[in-house]
Formats: sequence, structure tokens, C-alpha cells
Amino acid sequence: MDPPMRRAAAPWWDRRVRRPLTVLLVVAGTVLAMGGPARADSLVFIDQGGDVAAARPDGSVVRKVTHASSVDNGYRAPSVTDDGAITAFLRQRDDSGNSTFVVLGADGAVRQGPFLFPRSGICGGLSPFRTATSPDGTFVAVQYWKGSNSCLGSSPTPSVRLVTRNVATPSPDTYPSHDYLTEPRWLRHPDQRLAGINGGTLSVWQNDATKMDAWIALPVGSPYRLAGFDFHPTQTRLLLDLGPATGTGVQPHRLELYSYTEMSTGDAAPTDPNPQLLCATDGYVSNDTGGGRPTWSRDGTQIAWAGPEGIFVSPAPVPDGGTCRLQPRLVIPGGGPDVSWAPFDVSDPATPGGTPGGTGGGPTGPGTAPGPGAPASSAPAFRAARAVAARRGFQLRLTFARATTVTVTITRRGARKALGVLRYRARKGTFRRTITKVRGKRLTRGRYRVVVRAGTTSRTLQVRVRRPAR
Repeated sequence: MDPPMRRAAAPWWDRRVRRPLTVLLVVAGTVLAMGGPARADSLVFIDQGGDVAAARPDGSVVRKVTHASSVDNGYRAPSVTDDGAITAFLRQRDDSGNSTFVVLGADGAVRQGPFLFPRSGICGGLSPFRTATSPDGTFVAVQYWKGSNSCLGSSPTPSVRLVTRNVATPSPDTYPSHDYLTEPRWLRHPDQRLAGINGGTLSVWQNDATKMDAWIALPVGSPYRLAGFDFHPTQTRLLLDLGPATGTGVQPHRLELYSYTEMSTGDAAPTDPNPQLLCATDGYVSNDTGGGRPTWSRDGTQIAWAGPEGIFVSPAPVPDGGTCRLQPRLVIPGGGPDVSWAPFDVSDPATPGGTPGGTGGGPTGPGTAPGPGAPASSAPAFRAARAVAARRGFQLRLTFARATTVTVTITRRGARKALGVLRYRARKGTFRRTITKVRGKRLTRGRYRVVVRAGTTSRTLQVRVRRPAR
């Protein structure tokens, strides 16, 4: 029997897992759908030509978002936010070794950027190769190889640096850099946090952004190494991608799913996760480049991962005894190695320049991006968005770049249907509104998902009402 999963050495998670680490992957039996009408989500990835591309999850429609002149002039490390914006790095670096990223719309238009990502160190530093953009679009967590100022046999250090997405890149010291952290991802539930892997430990970022706290760790002597993970968007469920602890070359990876204790919110340390293994599956992908990096769809009904053959999509696995049944389909041959879910339909006729089954997009490439900080006609209306618990419900605190009409969709946690939609007219600047009722009914104690839309952009927020409104 394999050794159990353990929590990190910190006292607040020093408990044992009640099941061994050997079972196969599981997926939650009941999945919570996002409130409102069904969403036509898509997959975003880098195609074989080095372009950012998008596709329907069944692979029936695939189109380029960008049109690079060559692979070397293409893109890498894409990630997507809740407003559908795509963060992507240009493959080419400048003469000093600095990298550049842009923020693209679904049509390929440059919304923001290019922004500079300065190299770190004189010797051994390599360009970024993975990103994770926060759901609200504020931050980009960039995984890269950090160089050294000593050129005498020093080796680069894996690191994750935090930068802002919406303004010109500040000094590298403005936001924290986490050495030896890899595979950055953002939690959505119950609030927005950065997580990553440090050795055999899954660590979670606290809201003060100064450190990563150990949360779940593989046991000492485990036959596996932690290669990837993803948190369910609405439930306390966690996917783990495990590779063999020893050996090189193409090797089978194992997918496991755990349930865990509700995570704390705000500045408090994460609660004891008390992870419970639900099930797992062996050999779901064979890879020598870090596993499949499985990722939940935005409503939790599907998962996607990349393998040597391309991108696979499967319905949420169904437990069958100790094994979880997957139904994977190779939907994008040759696509990958990173894949993200995006809140738009690739064949949406409202997408400028796009036609069903066509290439879509505008003539976007590394040479067509506007200068740093230049405004774009498709720039989002949002500058900031928060939902804060208030005595009589919760308060929306929004900041807009221009006057706009705001729609607010409120869904109680666990519900499939939204409570209702509120509409407001907001001026440019700060907008605050305390919400205590929806359709004449007072909000009761509990957690709510709040989707705020303005123009073509949106923000998904989570808030807890601690007492009934009076």
C-alpha cells in the first residue's frame, strides 16, 4: 500500500489522510453549473505554427487567433481570464534578452501591451515558458528560469514572478518572486489565490502576497513526484498529476482527485485541508515534458490536458469502484503543450473577423502590437472589481475606464439557476452599490457567485453573506 498524502509540516495541517495514495482519479459526482444560460466555452492553445489558436471542446471548429510569420516569430505560454482576454508571450526576445507579452482579444486584436518582462540575472536566464493570469485579470504569474549574476558554474533557478497585466510592467521588485515554485495556477473558490508546486509540496499564496504557505505535500519516500494540479472552480475538489519519482524519458502519469476541507478566506492561513482521496487513474497520459497539466472547464463538467499527440478532452470522470472512468478524445492533434479554457465560442458571429470554421482574427503578430501602454479600441471597461461583505448583504466596488451599463448576475452557491440579474448605469470612475435583495427577496446567509458584466468584459466574484439582511 502506498504511503498516504500528508500535510505540510506546519501545525495547522498536521493530520493524516484517511485513504492511501494508490486509488485512481476521481471526479465529483455532482458538478455545479455556472449560473445563467449554458456557456459555449472554448480551448486556447499554441498550434504547430506558433500561433495562439482557439477551438471548440469537441474540435469541430478550430481557428487561429494570431497570424505569425513563422514559429520563431510566434507566441508561447498563453493563459485566459474571466473576461476572455488572452495573455501570451512573444517567442522572440530583444537584444538584451528581455521578453515581452501582450493581452489579446478573442479576435486577435491587441487589447493591451506589449509589456516588458525584464530578464533576471546576467548568466543562464531563459525566457518565460508558462503563465497563469488571475481570473479578474489583475496579475500574471510567470514561470521562468531565473539567471544568476555569477557566471562561474551557476545554474538557473526555477521561479515564478508576479506582474500586473493591465499597466506597463513595473520594476521586478514591485511584486514578489517565488524561487523554486513551478506550475502556477489560480484558485477561484472560495476566493482568488495563487498556488504552485515547490518540490513535493502544493503551496498556496496568502492575500498579503509575501509568501507561499505549504498546504498539501506528498509523503516522504513516495514513488511519485507532483507534476501538476488544478482546483475545481466551485467545489472543494483537487486534481493532481503525478509522475514517477525516478527515471527519465517518456513515462506514464497518474491522475488523482481529492476532496479537501473548506479553505479559509482573506488574510488567514489556509485551513487544514484534511485531503481525502476519492479515486485515481493510472497512465492517463505518457509524457516526458511534465505530464498532462489537467485543467477543469469553467463549469467543472469537463477536463482537458495535453499529451504528445495533442490536446485531449474528457467529461468529468465517473467513479467506478476504485477506478475513475474517463472518456478522453483527442480533439486537437498536435496542439499544446499548454491548454486553457476560455469564455467564448470560436464561431460566435459577433467575433470581429471570425467566421464559423474559418481562421478568424485580425492580422495580429509580434510586429503589429502598439507601443507599451498604448490604448486599444477593444480595451475592457473594468479597472477593478470587488465584492465585499456588508451588514445588509454585500457591496460591489467597481472602477470603470468609461461610463457603461453594468449587469450583475447573482447565484447562490450550489444552485444551478441564478437568483436574478440587476442592471445599473455607471459613470466613469468609482461605482459602489450595496445589494441586499434580488427580485424583492432578501439575501440569506451563505456564499454567492457574482458575475459583473460591462460591455464585452466581465468579472466573476465570490462573496459570503454572513447574516440575513434585515
